[in-house]
Parts: sequence; structure tokens; C-alpha cells
Amino acid sequence: MEVNAPLSAGALNPPAGDEDIAQLRTALEGDIPDVLEAWLRMNNGSTAKDRREPIPGGVRVIRHLDSAIFPSGKAFLSSQEMVAHRADYLRIAADIDDEDYWKPSWVPVIEMPDAPYGFLLDMKSEGESSPILSFAEGSYPRPYAPSLAHVLHALANAISHGAGSAFSLSGAAVTSADGRIKWV
Repeated sequence: MEVNAPLSAGALNPPAGDEDIAQLRTALEGDIPDVLEAWLRMNNGSTAKDRREPIPGGVRVIRHLDSAIFPSGKAFLSSQEMVAHRADYLRIAADIDDEDYWKPSWVPVIEMPDAPYGFLLDMKSEGESSPILSFAEGSYPRPYAPSLAHVLHALANAISHGAGSAFSLSGAAVTSADGRIKWV
């Protein structure tokens, strides 16, 4: 990544430590998929260059262009962000009395900075892997990719092969150009 997409590489946070992983496990009340733990132990999100500005009632995240290593400006969340965003979505589901809005087994892993649009990991699905679902405000999640490993493999292929390579994932092709990961 440092060779083919150095600007994007600079947006990766340092690896998650044992305490970060333990907090994620505690919040999720169980184990986390090996691929998610491995990814977090390589980098704890792709938001190192993001800026946070205080606003009345909270903080606004200003996503840096280099943080967007997934389609439509989405970034990989840190373990702490996964826990916080999941708690928010579960609270909304309870407030609107709609258990299908957000299920306890769903973990947001990739998301836009300013709206609930992204990809979640379904940790309680049947079969050998946990699928990735696409979610957006105002609609229920729908299938996106068979697993987080599938998504990360497409990303790794684009990074490894550099400019001129493109690997498709649910209609979006990923490549690295101008020092960044780009989805088209």
C-alpha cells in the first residue's frame, strides 16, 4: 500500500491493541470474526487524517479524502467507532420499535462520515462466513458481499497491482491511482 497508494496508507490508524480488541469483544458479547480482528490488528480504521470539529451537542467528523478507501467516500471504522455506531443504531431501533432496523449481531465496519450509509458485518449469519450488508438511512440492509475477507481481498488486489488494475465488487471497481485507492 505504501508503494501503490501511499496517500491512502497514510490515513490508516495504528493497529488495534489487545485492549481495543477486548473492548470490541465485550461490546459484542462474544467473539469477533478472525478476519475482522486481523484487519484491526493491522490498522484500527482508515481515519488517521480525519478532523473532528466541535458542534452544539457533539462533534462533527470532517473526513479526509485519503480516508476514503471504500466506495462513495466510505472509510473503515476503528474498533471504538464500531462500538459507538452500533450502540447508536441499536438505540434507534429500540426508539422506533423496529427490530429489523438494526440487529444485535450487526456491526458497522465501513461507513460515511456524516450519514448512516455504509457496510455492516452480519456476525450471526448461517454458513461459514459472515456476510457484508449494505445499509443506508431509510432502508433495510441488503446483501453486498459474501464476507469481509471478500471485500478486503478486492482491496488488496487493487493495492498490490497498482495503477491500471481494477477489481470489481458489487458493481464498483477498485484501483490505485495518484497515490490513492479509488473506486469507480
